Amino acid sequence: MFLKNFSICGGAADSTFTTEKGYGTWEPDMARTLKPTASEQALKSGGWNRRVFEKNECFPDREVLIIKAEVPVFGTYRVIVRITSGSDKVENLILFAGRRNLIDRGVVIEAGGSYEKEFHTAVTPYIPALSSRRCEEKAVYISLTGENLLAYDENVVSPVLRDDISVDIAIEEKEVPVIWIAGDSTLTDQNAGVPYFPKDSCGGWAQMLSMFIQGAAVCNMAHSGLTSNCFRDDGHYAIVQELIKSGDLLVIQFGHNDQKRRNLSAFKGYYNNLLRYVEEADAVGAKAIICSPISRIPLTLSEGEARELDMPRHYSLLSSYAKAARKAAENSNAFFVDLHEFTFDKWVSVSDRASDFFIKGDITHTNDLGAMLIADRFIEECRKAPDCSINDYDNGRAADFSEKSFDMEEAPKEIPASDFPGIELPYVDIPKIRDCIFINEALKYGILDPCVMHLHPDDEMPRAQFLMSMFKAFRKTGVRPYHKKYADIAVDEWDSGYVQALIDENLIDDITIKRIGDKQFFRPDDALSYGEYASFLIRFMEKDKSKRNISMEECLKKAYDLDIIGDICKGNENDFDFDNDDEIISDGPDYKMAGCPYISRARAYRGLARVMDIIGGMGTALPADAEVHPAH
Repeated sequence: MFLKNFSICGGAADSTFTTEKGYGTWEPDMARTLKPTASEQALKSGGWNRRVFEKNECFPDREVLIIKAEVPVFGTYRVIVRITSGSDKVENLILFAGRRNLIDRGVVIEAGGSYEKEFHTAVTPYIPALSSRRCEEKAVYISLTGENLLAYDENVVSPVLRDDISVDIAIEEKEVPVIWIAGDSTLTDQNAGVPYFPKDSCGGWAQMLSMFIQGAAVCNMAHSGLTSNCFRDDGHYAIVQELIKSGDLLVIQFGHNDQKRRNLSAFKGYYNNLLRYVEEADAVGAKAIICSPISRIPLTLSEGEARELDMPRHYSLLSSYAKAARKAAENSNAFFVDLHEFTFDKWVSVSDRASDFFIKGDITHTNDLGAMLIADRFIEECRKAPDCSINDYDNGRAADFSEKSFDMEEAPKEIPASDFPGIELPYVDIPKIRDCIFINEALKYGILDPCVMHLHPDDEMPRAQFLMSMFKAFRKTGVRPYHKKYADIAVDEWDSGYVQALIDENLIDDITIKRIGDKQFFRPDDALSYGEYASFLIRFMEKDKSKRNISMEECLKKAYDLDIIGDICKGNENDFDFDNDDEIISDGPDYKMAGCPYISRARAYRGLARVMDIIGGMGTALPADAEVHPAH
């Protein structure tokens, strides 16, 4: 049974329309209320927010008409959109649904002609970025942009449909298979700014997938910042498990964040998680597709460095995860799509032009052009295998990447906006104790990832993982290539750039290094002691690199005096007996001479925030390799 067909004609911006049988309301001009926000509000506006330019500029052909239709229940819906043009030809029409999922693009409607598109969309609960709460909104979003589609009205803030254009929409509840997406920020439904500039809009490749699909709905549960653990632990996968059914598909791609968690190494935690997802999909009669993680823009060595390190000139930090994804697919009988090899080769082949496929200043997150390129390749790879289940819903379309077909114009300079400093703490495992204020400070300084829900505050902080937070705090960038000083750090590991920077900056106390024969070991997975923690921080605070050979005892005393670890020590001075040399220097291997208890994650973040307070004036720009996830 159709909900009442909805019609919007030129100049109808102020109207709210009611459907039959109390099914809800249509809001045909949501673009007027858009705010420059990256949080839940953008998702409740169809995946859009408002760009704010430094200069007051108008772009009517880049404005977006956003229509929200409330629906009665969660489920899948058939949608028909019909647009009738007037005296002018409408060109480069782009149609999105849901949280900015691409349905169609490059559409031309001749003057006096019409265009009709039928597709399916899924309406489900979801967990927004920067939040730990499920959003239970039941609504279908439809977004339109194009040349000669909208016009300015002096009575409204944003453009409205031209007077001679009409849009008719029909929505019907209809059960169809769902293609569920499990992954991270490289797949997720990224929001974009209005006015819409595709080159300057972050896009997850799975949000482009609907353009190639008919007879099924794509439901993107991928989320920024997630590992193959977090997707399950933070509740995103629970929504999939509630609704997935026999005949559905589960597309899985992780790796970008797994590689930053050493417990999720490629052939252990990560590999086992992939197997588990496939097994659980099989158990409900759904089919799984495993994708290798898309490549970041590859790192490039000089010819001399390549010879010295015995490595190829171009290398990826994700190659081991790509191999593990392939192995997981082979051992679980899941279909495998190698997106890593394709993207790695593509970025190498286009060389300096690789940045055309990414958002500005980023080597990981694609813009809408890069996202479409990857979605097109995903479909191509599926088409090569007749037994790939997604082919049952393939509409046969191929993306057009000719220069004329894709808008490569850059947006004017914008005034940056961020939700991070003002958001409520998203972490569900932070008790209401004194740590909270320190965690808030760490979040404000950009030390923490606001896209995950679990901080694990009482867990011991591993040595290598601490480096990622420390380098964010100090606005320092890792140094590549890593020159293999330590036997337990590989060149292509995420941590290797941080370790090389520590070596170059004389920030490592030699007594913390384990030695076996002529080999040295950084001990990346060992818990960080208070002595090691104080040593890293106090050495960094000494600006003269030649004066950084500071003893651990002196570092501990100074960290205590500066209240970096002082609140922890007060009342527990016996654990930090600075007058007893045995606490600092004892029998046994050098690396065990750190003497103090191990530091928890919460206390480590608290100390970093305190150091930033002390140093001040470090600026706000995070290091280039911090990889702060765009908040979809």
